[in-house]
Amino acid sequence: MTSTMPPNVTRLYQAVLRDVRAPISIRLRRVFSEWAAEKGFPAANPGSPLTEHEVNGSRLRMERRGDCGRYILDEPCDGGVLQTRVIYAESVPGMTGWVMVTADQRGHGAPLSAQAPGFVPAYLRTARITDGAVHLEDSPLVVDEEEVDRFLHTLAEPRRRVPVVVSVDSSSSDAAPSRARYLSAATAGVALVARFGDLRTQDRFNQVMGHELGVFGGGIRTYLAPFDPAAERYPYRHRPMGGGMIRNEGDRALDKAIEGVIGATAYMSLPDEVIATLRVVNRVLAGRSELREIAEAVHSARAVADPAREELRRRMMAKTVRPAPAIVIEDSRTEIASQSPSAEPEAPQRENAEASVPAPDPSELAQSVAESVVKELRADLESALSLAATSGPLVDESHGVSRQLAVLTAHVAGLRDIVGARCGNEEPLHVTGSDAERLIGELETLRAEHKVLLGEYEEAVSDIRRMTERVRHLERKLAETGQSVYGIALGDDLFEPASLMETLIEARQRLTHVVIGDTDAAATRLDLHHPALSRIWAAKAWDALRALDDFARARSSCQFAGGFYDWCATGSADRLTIPVGMLSMRESQSVANRPKFSAPRTFAVPREVDPSGRLLMEAHVKLRPVGYPAPRLYFHDDSGGATGKIWVGYVGDHLPNTRTN
Repeated sequence: MTSTMPPNVTRLYQAVLRDVRAPISIRLRRVFSEWAAEKGFPAANPGSPLTEHEVNGSRLRMERRGDCGRYILDEPCDGGVLQTRVIYAESVPGMTGWVMVTADQRGHGAPLSAQAPGFVPAYLRTARITDGAVHLEDSPLVVDEEEVDRFLHTLAEPRRRVPVVVSVDSSSSDAAPSRARYLSAATAGVALVARFGDLRTQDRFNQVMGHELGVFGGGIRTYLAPFDPAAERYPYRHRPMGGGMIRNEGDRALDKAIEGVIGATAYMSLPDEVIATLRVVNRVLAGRSELREIAEAVHSARAVADPAREELRRRMMAKTVRPAPAIVIEDSRTEIASQSPSAEPEAPQRENAEASVPAPDPSELAQSVAESVVKELRADLESALSLAATSGPLVDESHGVSRQLAVLTAHVAGLRDIVGARCGNEEPLHVTGSDAERLIGELETLRAEHKVLLGEYEEAVSDIRRMTERVRHLERKLAETGQSVYGIALGDDLFEPASLMETLIEARQRLTHVVIGDTDAAATRLDLHHPALSRIWAAKAWDALRALDDFARARSSCQFAGGFYDWCATGSADRLTIPVGMLSMRESQSVANRPKFSAPRTFAVPREVDPSGRLLMEAHVKLRPVGYPAPRLYFHDDSGGATGKIWVGYVGDHLPNTRTN
């Protein structure tokens, strides 16, 4: 379905945004009202189903009924009217909620430039908004070398509807971010804009794509949908623009690319579910239909459109046989696993096999648990005793004492949970031949882990030596100029956390723009299971949290306009940053779009951040890039939103994904 329009109407913009997070109406109304307020309109009353205003010749109408609504803003322009129209419908069974945004120029005046209405980027920040297949960002997507493969999957996603604009720059580190932000703001909602973090990423991308489909020399390229690099016969359908043209013409060249992107989407056919429900939504708002008819329209459209597909699905499900659970006969010599119900051994055989090995003596189990407790908590117990022996009335020591006691409390609670989980198993313990194989496997894993640790230790020592020499060099240079060294109080850098829990406790007390959620249990498990490594992770987490706090302070006070990746990538001497290699600002689609994986990444936030009180957090810091364990710090950036803060939902071991499950 394509729109048919009168001859005196020019379509300047059209976007269809999929929004699974209910309710759409609260978030959409807020950002649209704020945008309208910038044009002089009074704030909309959230409780009113109908709002109408007229200011300086511009007219605004905002209406809603139940789970759908419509906003219309008419603004006078040269020889006509610029009309911005928003229609939305909440999710119903069988359909994800959608928002359709259009901008039309009515009349015969001079043509206006095509660009996204100003509220669209703000709306994209309120939730994970998609085109039905790919996440639509409110700012440029920064692709590093490790994410090239994932980005190629995004380009080749068969359900993708919006173009993807890739921007590169080989001459100036400042040009590419500025250019990408300009493109992203103008095409918000109808395109995904990406830029490469460095030349190595660009080279990796071009190596995979090939010369005819690559992008070089500071140019940009627009990859239309659908796109399959292996089967593409007309590579120049995906329009390139050379870096020389951009450098010579500046924004005029970028405006041409923007016109091409918006032109490719302004008259695009609407998705089937939007076609099926759009007329019903309009009738509901006019009072001629009931809300239930929206869901009925979806069901009717699916029944008519997909009879063959449904029949194919039914046949495939009929042929699917669920495998029976693996059945293991425990014996000192033999292990038999069966996936077939017919291969299940008889119950007496299993009972005899289990009875052949006696359960351990309870006193031995208690002794083992006691030894484990002493081993796991020796350092913390000694620390606590030392504190008890040396504590005095000194005020300046109270902060460190309270922190260590809080860490000890968290670790004791975590160990209690671990011991309870192990001892709460009422099943008899068996000593079998398979246990020996398991222990051998664990030993090999520990050996491999030891090699990794040695490598990390050597790398850390090298980094410390290099940074120490750098600091000494800078101090000598400052001394030669007669200036004091830095002039910054050194006390802020003296905190050296010994565990992740120490980091979290210190962050809660000292960082004003970072809020740590309920993640103590996950952090404590890493501290207890990996005491040698947790000190390294704690230091990295502290650096990351301080950088997030510094970034949020700057962005909430309008001193910085970009995201946290840009903050770190374009760092300066007066900023606290972390290496961009530690950052990943999103998850893969296979993780974010599957409840099995997205649910563990959904954490509590205030309702002013999200009305549901929970939010999928994709951005994370890699406290260890690879290996096992690979801790992660997940956060949500609301520094430019209602709270002006960073919300940390999780600090702990790597969450499940397609590789671990």
